[in-house]
Amino acid sequence: MDKILSFIQEKPWIIFAVFTVLFFLSMIRLGYKQWRYKKSFAAIKSMRSDKILSKVYLKINNGYGDFYDVKVCYDGEKWVDAYFSEERIRPAILVTPGIYNVQFSIKSRKSMSAYHSKKGPFFAEINVKPFRDTMIVFDDDTLASWQEDYEGWKANE
Repeated sequence: MDKILSFIQEKPWIIFAVFTVLFFLSMIRLGYKQWRYKKSFAAIKSMRSDKILSKVYLKINNGYGDFYDVKVCYDGEKWVDAYFSEERIRPAILVTPGIYNVQFSIKSRKSMSAYHSKKGPFFAEINVKPFRDTMIVFDDDTLASWQEDYEGWKANE
């Protein structure tokens, strides 16, 4: 420890040099991460415009509320956070066609009030078909969830 302190006392500019190098290394890392994010979001945007991604809408029956902590399992082992579409009114998960397991939790309330109860996590299996939007319906009374076609939901409203 004494050798390090004496070295710093002899050459105090070393501290500035080390911090400068660390700063530029962190800026390079930040630039690389930003480039990766831009590249992945550009790929998602092109997939969405080419209609490769299907939407899985989320709906609560017999109550009001929100879905949160939504995770998707693609391979049966690894759970990843769901990527939501940019829609504000009706939230939807963007996924490619396939069979997935979805884990979600609910903040629900029976009427229009400030009080809500947190429920979950719940699990559902969904089968996403190409070029077809689907919907996960959660029943607040029975705590059951199932999959429906999204076109039927539009016709009922």
